[in-house]
Amino acid sequence: MLVLDPTFGDPEARELAAATAKGDTDLLRRVAAETGDADRRSFLLGVAVDHQGRPDWLARWPEEEPGEALAHLARGAHGIAWAWEARGTARAEMTGSEQFREFRVRLGVAERDLLRAAELAPDDPEPWAHLLTTARGLQHGPEELGRRFAEVIARHTWHYRAHAMMLQGVAPKWSGSTGLMFNFARARAAAAPPASPLVSLVVEAHLETWLDEPDGEPAETEPAETESGHFADAAVQRELRAVAARLASATDAPVTPALSRARNLLAFGFALGGDQFAAAEQFAAIGPHVTESPWYHLAGDIIENFTAARERALRAV
Repeated sequence: MLVLDPTFGDPEARELAAATAKGDTDLLRRVAAETGDADRRSFLLGVAVDHQGRPDWLARWPEEEPGEALAHLARGAHGIAWAWEARGTARAEMTGSEQFREFRVRLGVAERDLLRAAELAPDDPEPWAHLLTTARGLQHGPEELGRRFAEVIARHTWHYRAHAMMLQGVAPKWSGSTGLMFNFARARAAAAPPASPLVSLVVEAHLETWLDEPDGEPAETEPAETESGHFADAAVQRELRAVAARLASATDAPVTPALSRARNLLAFGFALGGDQFAAAEQFAAIGPHVTESPWYHLAGDIIENFTAARERALRAV
């Protein structure tokens, strides 16, 4: 049975989630110190702080250990999600003033924690990656967003989270434009290593364009039944096929959250564009690793959306 699993079946991630749910930071400290791969460390940190509300241990940790960079990083990373809990996921015009007020308060606290973490651990790219999100939410503007992105890639050139957050920042719905978004996505994808999940930045940009289509709410579209708007454009499908070709060399690579997300994005784009053969290839590579995005953009249950699209694709081959 398919389920959304934020740990992606990773034993270390599952152990970390269980430990931090009980307020135990020992494993988190060890993982943060010993994990050399910046993207894996980013994933594990995300799992560690993925808790609803504001856990007491996170609230207290930086006060108890003010010189511990990880304490500020963990509370700051959690604080971003906690701020969005207050805001909700609706567009700005559908969000109330009280929601915005609490959102800004919580995000401001997160930003201060992350800046302190960056000060205490100057070689760590992770605080700067999260500071891209606070810059976007606090509307610091494109210049500051670009400065923070430069801080990340100076420390880890292909930091996945940072690229995903930078793309959101230059998207039209925040401080950017369609042109800026596609220029960023195409330039960074072209420069990335061939099998890097970052080649899917282009697909992410097309997803944002599809979401902004004026002809009704995208969430009303069901990929199991119909082709949909922007993704049905032949030029878009050609660009998706080029991305898929670059990712093809990753077939023997270990499954990572970033790679799974890239394949889910491609499956979604091919399914909505009507290329069921290409979608089926991606579904085969995905296996059980369903990601919440992009499937939550459709009406109904995430797993049901994924399963319906996969079944339609498999019937075509």
